[in-house]
Parts: sequence; C-alpha cells; structure tokens
Amino acid sequence: MNKSIKGMNIVWLSKTGLTNLNAGEGEANLVDIKKYKRNGREYPYVSGQAMRYYIKEAMRRNLNLGEFMCIPDAQGETCADIEKCIACDLFGFMSTIKRGTKLPTFPEGHPGGAYTRVSPVKVSPAVGLLPFDENCVVDFLTRRKPQEVAGERMGDIVNVEIGTNIYKCGLAIDLVRVGKEEDWTGEALRFKEIVEEKGRVGRVKKVLEAIKFLTDYSKQARLLTDFTPDVICIAFQDKYSHRLQKLFEFEDGEKINTRRLKQILDDVKEYSERILFGMISGVVENEEELKGIFESYGIETKTPAEVLKEAMGFIC
Repeated sequence: MNKSIKGMNIVWLSKTGLTNLNAGEGEANLVDIKKYKRNGREYPYVSGQAMRYYIKEAMRRNLNLGEFMCIPDAQGETCADIEKCIACDLFGFMSTIKRGTKLPTFPEGHPGGAYTRVSPVKVSPAVGLLPFDENCVVDFLTRRKPQEVAGERMGDIVNVEIGTNIYKCGLAIDLVRVGKEEDWTGEALRFKEIVEEKGRVGRVKKVLEAIKFLTDYSKQARLLTDFTPDVICIAFQDKYSHRLQKLFEFEDGEKINTRRLKQILDDVKEYSERILFGMISGVVENEEELKGIFESYGIETKTPAEVLKEAMGFIC
C-alpha cells in the first residue's frame, strides 16, 4: 500500500427503481420511507446504520476461504479481534473484555473492561436528491394468514410507501488505521501493525468490491432494484479529509451544479495523488458537460465498474 496515501474518499450517485430501501417508524398498517426535510420539502434517505449493514453484508457474501467476519452476539458485541476479523478491523466496535483475555494488542492479557475501536470506514446516509412527493406512490399489500373464517381466507391490509429517486452516497476510509491499533505509550500517537500489508490491502479491496456488489438492502423480495453506483468519484488523498463528499449537488432538476463541482475539485486535487471518475448515461441531465469538466482536470471518464477496478489496482 502506498504509504503516502492517508485516506480514500468515495462519493457516488445511484438512481433507483420503484422501491423502499429503508423504512421509517410507520404505523399499524403503513410501512413508510425514512425522510428528512429541507426548505419545507420532504426527501427520502437511507440511514448510515443501514448503509453500514448493506456494505458489511455485501462483504460477507464475497468472503474467500479462510477470511472471517464475526456475527455480533445477543448483546450486540463482536469478537473485537482485529487481527482475525475483517468486520471488527474496518467497522470498529464497543465491547466488554474479560480480564486476562489475550488480544494482539494485549499479548499478556487485557486488564478487563471496555474495549473500543474507532471505525476506519466512515459511511454517510444515502440522501435522496429529488423531492419525495414528486416521485412516490403508496402500494397496497395484503399479508395472508393461514386460518380461515367461514370459508374465507384472512389477511392484513398494509400500505407501503415506495418511490424512485437519485441518492447521493458517501464513504471514506482512514487507510492509516486499517489493520493497525493506536499506540499511546510514547510521547506521540503511533500505530502498531496488527495485520501485515498484504492483508490490509485485501481488506480495503473488500470494501470496494462491496460497493460494486451491493444487494442486501430491505424490501427486495417484492421491490427489487439496483443501488450500486451510477456516477462515482474516488480520491486517493495524502491528507485525510471528507471534502469530496460535497462534490455532487443538484440544481434545475437533475443537473449537477458544475460551479460547486469545480470548487470542490480545486480543493481536493491539492492533496490527492489520483482522482477517478465514472458514469453511465441517463442518470443526470448534463452528463456531457460533466465529462468535459473532468477532462479539463486530466481525469478520464470511465464506467463506475472500471473506476472501482482501477481503484483496487491503485491501492496495491
């Protein structure tokens, strides 16, 4: 792994079909969509917790022989072994450790008590960019019950909010912390290597693969859709920053705000060794203008799949 690269920032847009990716609290006979308000209008979103779950499940689907991701116990606690467990390393944990438990960072036994790890992988909520009321419908669903009354089958009537939208999603990886543990024994913070470099690179690639193969979001039995990137930008940075997350903003319908895009690119290019951009057609209205802007920065427009593949090669 290139030691000068401190962080990887990814922001992408995904255009969905008619679906409900993350239900809200709802009511007795209503399954709603989670929403937020901006300037008095409602927009859908997918929570950061749900996004973390979807990415972890995509990683779990593609584990190779010998790779391991633990499953939290009934109290929600994980194994806390970052040497063995990909999930605990990348997504952090809060666990209670018994006194004397041997861990890579405590070879003679943990003193006992709380043991926490900050997640090297940071995930944003997926934010819908189009107003909910202009892109939604309430679907009618009957949940059948096996019992019969007077020869008639019984069932519950449920209303399900569904909609189409273009979601902005974001992810950042603190590469310095992947496979390493904080060491405060000296005068300054250092990082103790727990996983060797090849293993750390492999774990970062798992995250990129998960973005490419996202599938395990909610309501897919009846509301199948694709939630993988349609427009994507990735920056490999020698300064850890989340600035790239502001790259995509809509104006005048489904057009990317190009003035904002140029301002963010000007900022991010100052501390980025490589910036990648990919897009498929039919997602935003000013796609040709976007291609021209990225070309003016020396960035070739590829497909999202090609960008993720190139990112996996660059991280080696």
